[in-house]
Amino acid sequence: MTDQYIGGPPLGRRVGDSIAAAARALPAKDARNSLPTLATAIDSLRSAVQDRGALVILYLNFDRYAKVEEIYGWEKLDAVLDTTAHELVRILAETPFRAARLAVSHVNDDDYLLLYVPPVGSSSNGDESGGDLSEALTARLQSEICDSLDRVHGSDIASLFDLYVGRSLVQYDPKARFERVVYRGIREAASNAHNLEQRERARVVDDLRETLRTRSVYVDYHPIVNAADGAVFGYEALARGSMRSLRRPEMMFDVAAGAGLIWELSRLCRDRAMEGIKQLLKPGETLFINVDPHDFADPEFDDTALDIADAHHIVIEITERTAIKDYPKFRERLKAFRDRGFRFAVDDAGSGYAGLGSIANLEPDFIKLDISLINGIDTNFIKQDLVETLVRFANDQGAMVIAEGVEYEQEYEMVKALGVHLVQGFYLHRPQQLPNDLEGPIDGA
Repeated sequence: MTDQYIGGPPLGRRVGDSIAAAARALPAKDARNSLPTLATAIDSLRSAVQDRGALVILYLNFDRYAKVEEIYGWEKLDAVLDTTAHELVRILAETPFRAARLAVSHVNDDDYLLLYVPPVGSSSNGDESGGDLSEALTARLQSEICDSLDRVHGSDIASLFDLYVGRSLVQYDPKARFERVVYRGIREAASNAHNLEQRERARVVDDLRETLRTRSVYVDYHPIVNAADGAVFGYEALARGSMRSLRRPEMMFDVAAGAGLIWELSRLCRDRAMEGIKQLLKPGETLFINVDPHDFADPEFDDTALDIADAHHIVIEITERTAIKDYPKFRERLKAFRDRGFRFAVDDAGSGYAGLGSIANLEPDFIKLDISLINGIDTNFIKQDLVETLVRFANDQGAMVIAEGVEYEQEYEMVKALGVHLVQGFYLHRPQQLPNDLEGPIDGA
């Protein structure tokens, strides 16, 4: 009896056709940066890899780019990725990898792939296939992309730049499906990048322990001004590590959380912030100090931990790196501080955990709007409506709204028109250090 296939070709062929059709349906390029998608890059290299017999894969893992999105919003990350892609293309054109295919790892992702067919005459499995070359390329990418980010987006963005490059060598096997072999190589390269990252994180934990031992934290005081007249209302104390690896506070606290050193780091940052209060604050001005909900479980942090005569001039800024799960219990801890005269602010309102629930439950004296709400607010009607609503709510509750991250005149004029009470950002003031503080970052930062 002859085999018959009812309703179409054999299952294997139908599945293969479906996969091929799905691949054809994928975009050939990432719309954001015009780099080829992975499927397109693989297809374009098929013949060359068959002829040469090998393919070098470099997986470029930009580790801290997720932090850019978390802190500044997706628009800023897209702009950073545009700068990164431009620099990658420029640098590669000046290296032996100029013939390589640069592709996005996944559409709209923040990692990239370099697919390199070793030239004829080079060893297919030695350093000439990309070992020494990839190390030299990594060093150049780290230096020049960081410099470009600093120039285009500022030092705070550049300080979030971390690059780990994993490498794998794929040998062509005519018995194996080409795409499958390449994807295995990509997973190996990604794993190698992850292993490098883990080793680097272990080193940074050592940096943190040394920072705690030597108290090597300095404080930037970010002015907060009245929106109406630009007069200084107060300062936010933002602690930074003196070593390059710990420059950003977000990085410091991420490392501390993983190492179980949150309380130790928080104590040091609070102490360093308070050391400058007598020199910094003029009569009537206010100091904002960042405190994570976890800090209220620290037995050494109570209403007497902040040594100041007039607690009304201290605002405890609740920075929710972690969610508050038990609001009734948390409010009980806050009461002792309120009874002493301390005031409270909810940080990054409109982002992450700091939503309307936090505002309603904590009853803050200040509501700090997340930078993602302020970025481009002069052209975004939805953001304008949200901010106007929050200002109206704050006025009803006797609170004040602070717009963070105001970088342009248009943003400043818009938040002022919307009734925002206080403004913080580079457009009006840069951060400042006290003369007798640590002399800024060391270690080349």
